[in-house]
Amino acid sequence: MFGYVTPRVEDLAPEERERYRAAYCGLCHALAERHGQGARFALTYDMTFLALVLSSLYEPAEQCGTRRCVPHPLKAHAFVQTECTAYAADMTVALVYHKCLDDWEDDRALRARMSAQLLEKAYRAVRDTYPRQCRAIEQGMADIHQMEEEARAGSIPAPDAAANRFGELLAEVCVWREDFWADALRAFGSKVGKFVYVMDAAVDMDDDRALGSYNPLVLLNAQPDEVREDLQLLAADVAAAFEKLPLEQDAHALRSVMYAGMWQAYHKKIAAKEKAAKEKTAGEGGAL
Repeated sequence: MFGYVTPRVEDLAPEERERYRAAYCGLCHALAERHGQGARFALTYDMTFLALVLSSLYEPAEQCGTRRCVPHPLKAHAFVQTECTAYAADMTVALVYHKCLDDWEDDRALRARMSAQLLEKAYRAVRDTYPRQCRAIEQGMADIHQMEEEARAGSIPAPDAAANRFGELLAEVCVWREDFWADALRAFGSKVGKFVYVMDAAVDMDDDRALGSYNPLVLLNAQPDEVREDLQLLAADVAAAFEKLPLEQDAHALRSVMYAGMWQAYHKKIAAKEKAAKEKTAGEGGAL
């Protein structure tokens, strides 16, 4: 779910890197201010991206400065925040809370359960403020979990069913307000959600196959390199929806995410598989 909507740092100018880092720090501060120091563990670059997209679209006033914090007590770091940062912090809590619950349901990971418990009070507050978004997350995750259960029972859902459902979920998260921009943001969020779900399935394919975890690509007996074309088509849909948003501030950095950053985990996975294959071939050759 997380770790895909990130910038490719080498594409950014030094000032753009500093700006993105300041937005990341701003989101970290917002998590602590709104939900307590313990919520900082939920910080992601994915939701930093959402904060920057919404800020670029709505152009709210910015609060900038430098600040020391618990993770960085010795050196002050630059930060930037807007109203959209606060919204992104609340959505971070909602998404991470449900991811932890999902990990607990799937793997009985004690760490996931403890993390969910840490965020439970904060999530209830977020749900009171943003019921539409939280209902969408709750129902979407429940539907995906049901699909996984059906697959384990032998009733295989359509290969793209879970991806479509996650897209619908993320579409509501991306809609801050039901206003002029809602339709465009909903369309964008839907495309991003579908791409992220399939990308996550592609990257985790080997692990899920070994563990017997639900993965629609494993059920299709696919390999990561075999789904590249599907991912490219989904990425084109994401880009088309993104370009319909009239973004000017941070536009180059945001495009770095859309056109390169979202592929980093996939390229890393393919490179690792190719390296392992070469090493195996070399080892077998040496054995001869």
